[in-house]
Parts: sequence; C-alpha cells; structure tokens
Amino acid sequence: MIALDDVSKRYPNGTFALRDVDLRIDSGDFIFLVGASGAGKSTLIRLLIREELATTGRVVVDGEDVGRMPRSRVHRLRRKVGVVFQDFKLLPRKTVAENVAFALIVTGHEGRLVREETERALSLVGLTARRDHFPSQLSGGEQQRTAIARALVNRPRILIADEPTGNLDPVTSWEIIKLLTRINDLGTTLVMATHNAEIVNALRRRVVHLDHGMVVRDEREGLYAA
Repeated sequence: MIALDDVSKRYPNGTFALRDVDLRIDSGDFIFLVGASGAGKSTLIRLLIREELATTGRVVVDGEDVGRMPRSRVHRLRRKVGVVFQDFKLLPRKTVAENVAFALIVTGHEGRLVREETERALSLVGLTARRDHFPSQLSGGEQQRTAIARALVNRPRILIADEPTGNLDPVTSWEIIKLLTRINDLGTTLVMATHNAEIVNALRRRVVHLDHGMVVRDEREGLYAA
C-alpha cells in the first residue's frame, strides 16, 4: 500500500529531515509513527500526500510513484488518502455536515452522492445528531470526529492522522483512538503520528520509530518509551 525506498529529504539550508528511509506498509496495517519533535514524522506524512517531494529516493502510495505524479493527478491521490490533523482545520462558518460535504464537493462530486456519503460518514463517527452545529458549538472531541468524517467521506484506502489527540484531554483522546481502531478494523490502512507513549503501549500495534530523520526501529506489537 505504501513504500518508501531509500528516501531522504534535505531542505535548502542543508538540514536533513529524513535520511535513507526504507519502509513498507501493507494494506490494512495500523502503524504508529513515533519519535521526538523534529524526528521527521510530519515530513514523512507530507511526502505521502505530496505536499513535499523527496530529495532522493522513491515514495509509492497505492501503486503510484508520488514523486513522478503530475500536479493534475494530485487530487486523485487525495481521494485515496484521508488526512486528520491535530488542529482539526474545520471551516468555522460551515456546519458539521457542510464541512464533511465540502471534501466531496471540491473533488467534483455533487447532488445525491454528496448527501448520502456525508450522512454515512457522520453516522460512522457518531455525529448525525450534531450535523447542523457549527464548529464553535462542538467540544474538542466532536471537532476531531468531524475532521475524521471529512477525511473518510471519499472512502480513502489510507487514513493518515498527524497527532490527532494532541489537543484533547485523556478521556477524549481514548474515544478518538477507539474510533480510529474501528476504522482500521473496517479495512482502512491507518498511519498515526504520535508522541503519546500511553496510547502506543496500550494498543501494541506496529511501531515505526524515527530519530533525527532515520528509522531506528520497526517492530510489530511495539512499545514506545517517549
């Protein structure tokens, strides 16, 4: 599903964000991407969604070489890969349903399909009753659930979550983790960047540990000492 072959990312100032990364992620995997701040987690995620390009090496997502993908095809990649961020990135003047539907509208969908898929995504994350509320009327957990619904509305094969519990209290964090686990159980490949050792150690999924841009550990049912 995802393959990085000898990938490095070097910025113009000479700093390496990633160095010689080799990584394989199979369909249906649940991966924790861990490491200290600045280890390269967010850079790796930006390469997967083609917000940035690798300096050297090859990044393949669902059979496509992302580095060779023309800009005209990037929107097709974004349909395959849903992304959830720490800060939600919701549109404040749109309701929950409108925020979710917007992800379909900008990729060219309209009409009945938008309505049906929006309701399906809202039901999956348990927000049907809050569909007409605005982000300012939601709790932090509800805002993140909205963001997850938006990421899932295109039925992506891969879901990437970049510190999705970073702004949430412990109880709400666990609710979000349970939701992500259920989404993975339904067949979606899930890559979650986090520094939360408690969550990683409780779930005992695959752990890929980055340190100064390099993969220093890749372990099934791994633990993480932050």
